Amino acid sequence: MPIKRLRKDLNPRQKALREALTYGEDAREAIRLFMELHGILHSRHVAPDSLWSYEDLLLDDLPEDDFRRIPDGEEHSVAWIVWHLSRIEDVTMNLLVAGRDQVFEAGNWLEKTNSPFKHTLNGTGLDAAARLSAAVDIPALRAYRNAVGCVTREIVQGLTCEDFKRKPEPESLGRITAEGAVIAAGLGVVAYWSRRDVAGLLLMPPTRHTIVHWNEAQRIIHRLN
Repeated sequence: MPIKRLRKDLNPRQKALREALTYGEDAREAIRLFMELHGILHSRHVAPDSLWSYEDLLLDDLPEDDFRRIPDGEEHSVAWIVWHLSRIEDVTMNLLVAGRDQVFEAGNWLEKTNSPFKHTLNGTGLDAAARLSAAVDIPALRAYRNAVGCVTREIVQGLTCEDFKRKPEPESLGRITAEGAVIAAGLGVVAYWSRRDVAGLLLMPPTRHTIVHWNEAQRIIHRLN
């Protein structure tokens, strides 16, 4: 089935998740809806039983050169998008929701991915996108994203309705900058996260934010062909 038709499934799923997290009292149902949408937005390595994988449809047959190219008129490459999505999900789900170490730090992914950066690339421009795109190891980058997705699913499966209402701890927010996950130019996103509760964090970085950037990746890939 063409991606365009499959994509029509995403917004209704996001709406159902938002309603379950905002108005529902059944944590299991909210978690079920999250896991279904999250699985679609990650590789089948993360969610083998997912109905389909937006990530795999976009990336599995993409030549490495196309991962790295930034088309004229675009600000990002596909590699930048995979990096940004992975780092954002890692930071928010691990530091802010679970209060645990980033997958990036625990797994030594800076060295594994050969990235010139460790931060999310919020607050940077075309030069940083080009540097990241030229240097990053693409298979390692996808492996890092898989690792992040698997840990996210472990975290979310253990949440309760009370957890959904919890806001990030100040110490966890402080770790973002202390660990270099977001640079000074990108601190607006940290301020945004500080105002969200766990339900709000589940609705943006690992779901809605991912939909937006996979749609961007599809546009970039189309322009490369």
